[in-house]
Amino acid sequence: MPNHDQRVQNLYGSEDIRVWHTLTPPFHSNSMATSDQASHGGFSQMSVTNSTLVLVGSPIASSTIDNDGASNWGVGSHPSSSPSPGDGTFVVRGGREVVVSMRSLKKEEVESKITAWKNAKIAEINNRFKCEDAIISGWEDEQAQRSTLRMQKVERKLEEKRVKAIERMENEIAKAHQKAEERRATEEAKRGTKIARVFEVANLMKAVGRAPVKSSFF
Repeated sequence: MPNHDQRVQNLYGSEDIRVWHTLTPPFHSNSMATSDQASHGGFSQMSVTNSTLVLVGSPIASSTIDNDGASNWGVGSHPSSSPSPGDGTFVVRGGREVVVSMRSLKKEEVESKITAWKNAKIAEINNRFKCEDAIISGWEDEQAQRSTLRMQKVERKLEEKRVKAIERMENEIAKAHQKAEERRATEEAKRGTKIARVFEVANLMKAVGRAPVKSSFF
């Protein structure tokens, strides 16, 4: 019974809870046993083997039993039907009795444990996912950093190659220009020599008075 009372107290929080335990009637003689049994027969049926739990001010309203116009419990009124063994829990509020079965309390306790287990498992899964996601993000950042470093290294090498290639091409262009100038100077010298020869032959023919036989001397 202490476990049952504790569960009910946990279920209804800080509400005013009073537990009424039925007492075994005192022993009487055989002559008074018959009258006592007749007068208290209904009370004996209600006691069964379980104590009666009365919750004052409880908001439970799962099922109600009218008390044939009685204002509250214990003022000459009795429930319309006696609880069966295992359902011996009553809640009195506003002149109405609410039967709270042990089965429903146990069911609520089981459902509460299931909900707590479910929430704990979901939280565990979420935490594990967050850890894995952090590991994956760290690996991704590391790979991206490595790739960036390799790309920068390749870019530096390409830049060095580009600079060398440009320098080589500029040198080749300078050499070509130099050779061209040399060849141009050589050809210019040949042209001057030939022109001077033409002037010399022309002056000689004028001096002799002879016309050129051929159109060209070269």
